[in-house]
Amino acid sequence: MSTRREAAASYPIRAVSKLTGIGIDTLRAWERRYGAVTPTRDDRGRMYTDADVARLRLLNGAVEGGHSIGRLAGLSDDQLRDLCGAARAAALPADVPAHGTTLDTTALVAALREYSAVGIDRELSRLAAVLRPIDLLQTVLMPVLTQVGHDWHSGRTRIAQEHLMSSAMRNLLGTFLRLYAHREAPVHLLFATPSGERHEIATLGAAMLAASAGLGVTYLGADLPAREIVDSAEPAGARVLVLGLTTAAGDKARERELKKIVRELPADVELWAGGRGAERHASIIRPRGLILSDYNSYQQELVRLGGRVA
Repeated sequence: MSTRREAAASYPIRAVSKLTGIGIDTLRAWERRYGAVTPTRDDRGRMYTDADVARLRLLNGAVEGGHSIGRLAGLSDDQLRDLCGAARAAALPADVPAHGTTLDTTALVAALREYSAVGIDRELSRLAAVLRPIDLLQTVLMPVLTQVGHDWHSGRTRIAQEHLMSSAMRNLLGTFLRLYAHREAPVHLLFATPSGERHEIATLGAAMLAASAGLGVTYLGADLPAREIVDSAEPAGARVLVLGLTTAAGDKARERELKKIVRELPADVELWAGGRGAERHASIIRPRGLILSDYNSYQQELVRLGGRVA
């Protein structure tokens, strides 16, 4: 069953192989023999859309769960999603522990030590292929990023390596955010970090979770003035503004920015804040909104809005 051509094709086959964890030869066989997807062709060769990539990830998950590609290729994306819940559990490698336990990320750290962008991307993609979005964040991305930060402060890692890991994670999450995007989602969330807050991976991860839950997402990025954030809420159709505050240190400028957001955010837009800095500024945030201590409590709020658990 071929996918709808919902958007212009933008990924060459090598990029699709990296994003899905499917070998190039296997991709070609799935297309030729089973019509799993139908890429377009141009002078660069096969080109795939976001919808193609999303479908191939579903197919790969179901195959790893024990189903044959010959049977799967004729199923709709919704039918594949139903299969993939069980497929994920069956596909977890032996080193994947129960929820809440940090994974063995030795290979990922080794790739970072060698400045191997290819190795980092490969290992992140491997783990992303078998983990739920929330587990990817809680057991891989955030623990690794925290450890890299600690190693940098202690002199065991260079700042260039911290930037390399952050860049790889940003690319991965951005890709998933596009893959999960819903144009007609009934509820929309706006994501940003305020002025002076340049750490965005946790906030980008929260946006990815919302998109994977079937909710609409507008991700503005990091280090934005309060005025820009507030003025974006109405045209974005936001029901919720999600602020990332990972920097625990407080200063008068940060307090002024947060107070402006609290004071001027439209009354019908909910305010959620997460990260170490959110608790630091609880006296400003709590009278107007929620402070979410972790991704589990955040996901509960997504479900309250009508999101599904992905």
